[in-house]
Amino acid sequence: MAPWFFAIAENELDEGEKKPLLIEGDKLLLLRQGGDFYAISNKCPHMDCPLSKGTLNGYVIQCPCHDWQFDIRSGEFLNAEEIKVPAYETKVADGKIYVNMER
Repeated sequence: MAPWFFAIAENELDEGEKKPLLIEGDKLLLLRQGGDFYAISNKCPHMDCPLSKGTLNGYVIQCPCHDWQFDIRSGEFLNAEEIKVPAYETKVADGKIYVNMER
């Protein structure tokens, strides 16, 4: 069974918003875009800057420190596909958002 962990209630995150969370000791960023929920690491792989302080434009989050851009759906760095931030599967059940912390 996959290790699903409760994140927040569905109504706590509006469309286009992001919320930093700490789940099982990992710093995550939960985002709502296009009616779906996405979870990625809240640390840019360049210098561990918090992506939660970055700018969300569509499905792209821009790091506030050095403008690195990542696709929130996959965690891929837009300028070099071999660089990624961890991305986690999400699901909604009974008005609650859960994150699969399995890697």
